[in-house]
Amino acid sequence: MHLKSRIFYLVIGYVIFILFFNNILFYVTTKETLVGNVEEQSVHAASNLRNSIDQYKTSVKYVEDIVGQQLRLAAIAAKERLSPQAEHVTNDELEQISKELGVSHITLLQKQGDDIIGVRSSDSKEIGMSTKKWGYWYTAFLQLLESRNVTIPEGQKLPHYWSGPIEHADTDPSKIDKWGYYYDGDTDYIINPYVEDIQIKQYDRLAGPDLIMKKMIEDNPGILEMTGFNYNHFGKPLKVSKSQSGQYFVSLYDRPIPFGTYMYEDRDRDIDNVRQALERNEPVTYTTVVLGKKVIKSYIPVPSDADNQQLDYPYVIGVVFDYHMIRDVLEEQITTMAARIGFLTVLSLVLLYFVFRMIGRNKDEAVRVTQEAYIDEVNDMFTTIRGQRHDFLNHVQTIHTFLQLKKYDDLHRYTGELIGDIRQTNDIIQIGHPAIAAIVQSKLVTAMDKKIDFRHEFAPFGSLNLGVKSVDIVKIIGNLVDNAFDEVTWLPVHERWVELRGWYNAGNLFISVRNPGRVLDEEERRKIFMPGYSTKNSGDHSGIGLAITKERVGSYKGTITVESDIGQGTTFTVCMPLQRFGI
Repeated sequence: MHLKSRIFYLVIGYVIFILFFNNILFYVTTKETLVGNVEEQSVHAASNLRNSIDQYKTSVKYVEDIVGQQLRLAAIAAKERLSPQAEHVTNDELEQISKELGVSHITLLQKQGDDIIGVRSSDSKEIGMSTKKWGYWYTAFLQLLESRNVTIPEGQKLPHYWSGPIEHADTDPSKIDKWGYYYDGDTDYIINPYVEDIQIKQYDRLAGPDLIMKKMIEDNPGILEMTGFNYNHFGKPLKVSKSQSGQYFVSLYDRPIPFGTYMYEDRDRDIDNVRQALERNEPVTYTTVVLGKKVIKSYIPVPSDADNQQLDYPYVIGVVFDYHMIRDVLEEQITTMAARIGFLTVLSLVLLYFVFRMIGRNKDEAVRVTQEAYIDEVNDMFTTIRGQRHDFLNHVQTIHTFLQLKKYDDLHRYTGELIGDIRQTNDIIQIGHPAIAAIVQSKLVTAMDKKIDFRHEFAPFGSLNLGVKSVDIVKIIGNLVDNAFDEVTWLPVHERWVELRGWYNAGNLFISVRNPGRVLDEEERRKIFMPGYSTKNSGDHSGIGLAITKERVGSYKGTITVESDIGQGTTFTVCMPLQRFGI
């Protein structure tokens, strides 16, 4: 296969490889970006949910406080109607007062030994009820009896009054009630009015976390599920309490899943990721398959309120995102990008084809011109050699004539000129490199026309592989010598000389060109290799000869330097490594 064709196909293959690699990179980066967007979307949804839940909790707290205040008023009103001694109060009396005050029931609690017992109540289940194992509730009762006020952080605290949070009734866990406890020291019992918290339940149905999540899922089609994980209890044995009626129940604050649904269960990893998310206080995201569906699960931590950790537990919001949404978006983008890349690829290959044709034509033309110049220079050299051989008989006859006439001075002068001419030609031939010999011969002719003393000295290269293409060696020597010729043309004839030297040392080829003339300053030496820059005033110079020379030298990993001193003239020195490329 032709070299140019191989290069063309190699470039096409390289372009196709780059496009293929670019497509893979685009796919991977786009996928990562979309997954990152999903995580951001999940975090954003969880943040909105958290804010909504916080607002909900604030509203619930406000409603609870209002209900608690109403219970306190009911307790004060009941006190005015009741005897100060519990033994003089009847259960029927409490039932009647409860109906009149609009509360569900009223219970009277009395301290008996190390326990506080329900001694009278409008609800028969409350009679004989023990509170000793009720934790901070029992502590609150003791504080009421001892100091008339409650100081524990939990619950609502008012003068002579305490109200606990909404919770399951210990005597009937099927009910969720709100209790109030009043004691001012005028009675031998704590007055405990309570209501079944229908208002809170109704508010929860209208504005609770489940309704908020349902709305968010509707607004975000990619979200399949949102779950609230109770950090204190999720993944741990279920904490079940037994009521005094013998029923089992789970406290509102001990539920592993306080809100949301939990259908996309990956339990072991869910437990680990919930723990990591809250302990690191940063979202955790991973991709998995659950229920035969590929999903992205994110876990966003919500730390507890440091001021009220009993009632405001830490939790993690889990968001399950449908991975197929990413796949659909990714496929759409890939299809669009593939169409664009396909069109641009075809267009690039067409343009590449025409560019290669133009480069090939220009290259062929450049090679043709260079080869013609090279052939002309070689022909000139061989013409000189043939001319010397042709004139050899004439030279011999002339020498013989001078001898016969005994004109020895003329003979000495003539043979001296003849030997110098022959030595010069032999020096060129001994260079051993046709391209260098040809360019030196060519510049000798030019120097004679311009009356320049052109001195040249080259180490015999023989069969040594210089590592520089013939075309480039001609460009380098030709540009440097032409530049030197132009510089000395302005000098008087007897001061015009140019010295060209070539040698090799330590694996490097050296070429130097030296000429007299003015000294170049630092600024000129710095700019002299810049395209378009010239130290000559003549409009015939483009200022690109030295720039081309530097570019050619650089292509062989070589260097070119310039020195300019008074008495030494200006010297350009080229250094290039040997045996790098074939001639």
